[in-house]
Amino acid sequence: MAFATQIGIEGQLEAFGVVHHVKSNECTKLLYTHLTIKYTMNTTRFLFICIFIFSFNSIQSQQITLKYDSKNNDAISFTYLYSEHGKSISVLSLNNAIINIKTPKSQFIQCVDINRRTVIFAKPNEIINLNINKKGLIDYSCETNSIRKYESEFINECFVKYGSLEPNFIRKLRNESKSKSASFDDNYSNEKKMLNEYFSKKLISKEFYSQFNLLLWCLTVENKIHNQQNQNDGFKVLEKSFSSTGDLLNIAEYRRVLTAYSYIKMKMAGFRTDNIYSYLNFVRINFKNQDIIDYLLYNSIKNNVLLSHQKINNNTLNLFYTNCKNKEFIDEIKKDFDQKVNSIYLKRIIKESGCKLAVIDFWASWCKPCLEELPYAKRMINSYPQVKYIFVSIDKSKTDWLKSTKMKSDIFNSTNSFLLSEIKDENILSKLNITTIPRFILLDQNGQILDANLLHPSDAKFISVIERYLNEMN
Repeated sequence: MAFATQIGIEGQLEAFGVVHHVKSNECTKLLYTHLTIKYTMNTTRFLFICIFIFSFNSIQSQQITLKYDSKNNDAISFTYLYSEHGKSISVLSLNNAIINIKTPKSQFIQCVDINRRTVIFAKPNEIINLNINKKGLIDYSCETNSIRKYESEFINECFVKYGSLEPNFIRKLRNESKSKSASFDDNYSNEKKMLNEYFSKKLISKEFYSQFNLLLWCLTVENKIHNQQNQNDGFKVLEKSFSSTGDLLNIAEYRRVLTAYSYIKMKMAGFRTDNIYSYLNFVRINFKNQDIIDYLLYNSIKNNVLLSHQKINNNTLNLFYTNCKNKEFIDEIKKDFDQKVNSIYLKRIIKESGCKLAVIDFWASWCKPCLEELPYAKRMINSYPQVKYIFVSIDKSKTDWLKSTKMKSDIFNSTNSFLLSEIKDENILSKLNITTIPRFILLDQNGQILDANLLHPSDAKFISVIERYLNEMN
């Protein structure tokens, strides 16, 4: 409504808190003007709020969907940047055919299978269909963006001709057994030439072209800083990016080279690199870009959480909280160091469920074989309600565990999913000696161990074992 009639004014004045006892035309005109302005301002404010809420919700709900569209049952393992967090891993297969990656940004999703270390490029809200071709490589496409198919062809041709997209010191290690004299182009000249050819023929998008160039640039810099002869040159090139990182921090390779650079520089300055407090202090003093500081601080704390290199004390945590300005990073670390731990008793859970048997699944969010078992676990849960299925994660990061279970809410819930640190059945745990995962245990309704090394749910004989025990219980 761009204007208001005089009748509309008189009917709405009270709603806007305006006195509407008017007796002259002049006064009416003044009120008309006043209300029109106020009405327009309130309408504009309302529209702005609606647009803001819609935009915020759209950003929050953005995701990339990977869909397994192959008849081949070969599983594909991926790592990707989940929102602003570090890398996450997922496994795609016939039994686990869809992965949703929450992200507001375009990104390269990396396949980490040894025989096809390639990448997939996608934008938020795209559904990427994946197929495994005769060479064992990934062909991908997008119904709403036809150019993704040609980008997939480019990536596969690159891989077949020039190998994986990795720094050369890693590529040499992978090829050492095949050819000790294997040589690699430190500057990825062939890949760049092919990229330019595809782009000139309009077979790849401008964004893909830009992102792939950045990826190759990161790998080139990484090659330099790991080579004593070219190290200083690599430092200079990398340091030029510090003033404005742009999309670089959204590329896993840039994060990796940035981390390597920080440790090399710290060592050159004569500081101990194995002390996390000293490292955080070094980063705080020697880097000026806040985005870089935030990531390096977060990455250092997170790696120590996952690998348990050393105990992180309150002084170290306070140093992190004081100097990191990224709320998402701070929230994640706070959750990882949350001292509130539930006390979970498996025997009590089994008894309260009323089930005759219980399967305990020891797993972790980073464990590929564990993730491959989840679709079979889901089938078990749906088909055998008389069997209580309990997931016990050995994750050291509470955030990673919660994130992974949230992505599989059709399998995990608050009554079947727990951290190992929460389990208080010492008499059960002491007998099991969990050293490898996935590991499956079968218990009876009283919590007594029936099989300490149960077959995996994916095993063809798993169901028959469960049914045999159920029959014995009747």
